[in-house]
Amino acid sequence: FTTPWAIQPISMGHHLVIHSTTKFLNGHSDHIGGAVVGKKDLISKIFSKKIHFGGSADPHSCFMLERGLKTLGVRMPTHVSNATELARRLIDHPSIEKVIHPSLPNHPDFDVAQRIMPKGTGMLAFVIKGGDKEAMDFMSRLSIIFEATSLGGVESLIEAPTTSSHMFIPPEVRLESGIAPGFIRLSVGLENVEDLWSDISHALEG
Repeated sequence: FTTPWAIQPISMGHHLVIHSTTKFLNGHSDHIGGAVVGKKDLISKIFSKKIHFGGSADPHSCFMLERGLKTLGVRMPTHVSNATELARRLIDHPSIEKVIHPSLPNHPDFDVAQRIMPKGTGMLAFVIKGGDKEAMDFMSRLSIIFEATSLGGVESLIEAPTTSSHMFIPPEVRLESGIAPGFIRLSVGLENVEDLWSDISHALEG
């Protein structure tokens, strides 16, 4: 979810990088696609398979992606600054058990993130005290942030993995992956951060 704006794995020695162009690269929640980036000799092998198997994006979808790429550099700083500010406020809220964002010093990968991804990310996760029911009640009270499984758009989108992406995964397996009861994933958009905080804090108050 970081995009080349935040991190360039090839410069770190990786040979291929896979991007979901659906997310922040497009940035407007109206395109589905992906991209593989790397050296020409490797990409040519992938390209020959793509010719046989298909999977090429249609012209309009490519147009939508190109439009999004034009504003990537001005969108990402706001995604990141909003997410970072919300993370710092949430960590002290009495209704929050845990906040997960690489800008926080208590994140287990804080040092790694500072070294390889110093610009940060617009993705944020937190755990509501009480469990999944409390998390669902919290989301139902939001008015600015929409509940949806997508992410990386200009609008803020929120979801509970236990009722969406990880619904059919056994609870013990989810827990091993760090998805505790009450876990919330928030893709922070470009709205005014004070409006977002007002929406979140009011929803937490019930």
